[in-house]
Amino acid sequence: MAIGVNNENGKNAAGRGGVMAARTIVGALGVLVFLAHDTAVAQGGPPLITDDPDTPGPGYWEINLATTVQRSSSQRRLEAPLADINYGVGRRIQLKLEIPWLNARDGGQLIDNGPAATVGVKWRFLGQEGQRVAWSIYPQFESDGKTYLLPTEITFEIGPIEINGEVGRTHTAGGGGGWVSGLSTELAVRRSLELLGELHGTRTGALPTDLVVDVGARQKLVRQILLLVAVGTAVRGSPEARTRLRLYTGLQFNLPGQYVFNTAPP
Repeated sequence: MAIGVNNENGKNAAGRGGVMAARTIVGALGVLVFLAHDTAVAQGGPPLITDDPDTPGPGYWEINLATTVQRSSSQRRLEAPLADINYGVGRRIQLKLEIPWLNARDGGQLIDNGPAATVGVKWRFLGQEGQRVAWSIYPQFESDGKTYLLPTEITFEIGPIEINGEVGRTHTAGGGGGWVSGLSTELAVRRSLELLGELHGTRTGALPTDLVVDVGARQKLVRQILLLVAVGTAVRGSPEARTRLRLYTGLQFNLPGQYVFNTAPP
């Protein structure tokens, strides 16, 4: 049961607390962007929710193997393992296959169990990594044909600052539609370590937007392998459905390595 749901004063206090927390986090993300200078590359994607226009590169693989946990007052969602497999076709196209072994419970009762694959195709039709503007579309759907996501991702580079944003429309058969949106950036504190931050919103039907704040890191272990970690919570949303905890831990494998886009024309 959510604290304060049956108390109007509690609701108001929770609402004020959420607004204050949101302002604090937005300010912190602003500081992160300001401090990033020429080391910021604004890469989205794992362990963040917000994606970006980047693709792996021609013939290159990006494989993320992770465990994720998401909790609200009424539900618990565990993906263990989560396999996110991406392949670059040319310089502008990415093919995606995501297979989570999902365990979801509502009030202690199992409501979903087993793999549910998501497939997608990203096309970056403008720019590339390292240029002032890069823009892509990234349609995705679940293998059962019931859920669709139609997002677009854009990255702006203004001097030393880069910001990655995403907005998209979702549709679920029999359940209406919704919206997703996100804003992310990162700071390279040294060559092998990047600190991450994002604001990500999800709106379904008439429910309030679930606004999640995530912070995390990417740590390079060896040339081809990165450690991915992120943790977050929602600062806005309905009392019952709001994300109380989001946790992502995993490894990213770049094979045969990480493609460098600025060595060749777009």
